[in-house]
Amino acid sequence: MYIVPLGGLEGLQPLQSIETAQTSTADSKAGIPFRQLLNQAVQELSSVQDTTIQDTYDLATGNISELYELSIHSAMQQTAVEMTVQLASRAVSAYKEVLQMQI
Repeated sequence: MYIVPLGGLEGLQPLQSIETAQTSTADSKAGIPFRQLLNQAVQELSSVQDTTIQDTYDLATGNISELYELSIHSAMQQTAVEMTVQLASRAVSAYKEVLQMQI
């Protein structure tokens, strides 16, 4: 069972601001560029991997203070890898679909 860490709750926004953000995004028609979203996912993956590698090293040397942090960071890394793979897969799928379009 995965327990969400309390540190992840800092970014919560009130519902009103989310609704206004959704309407402004719908009005602009552009949204977030896929390239920016993919770059952000890769950067997050890299950051989480660095943290997990450091935790693993600390565990091997006996310097880890809280074992639960290693478990949390490992789960975060797994989620980041899955998200990055899904984004890349969807990009390839969209590219193939565009190639199959007839003009």
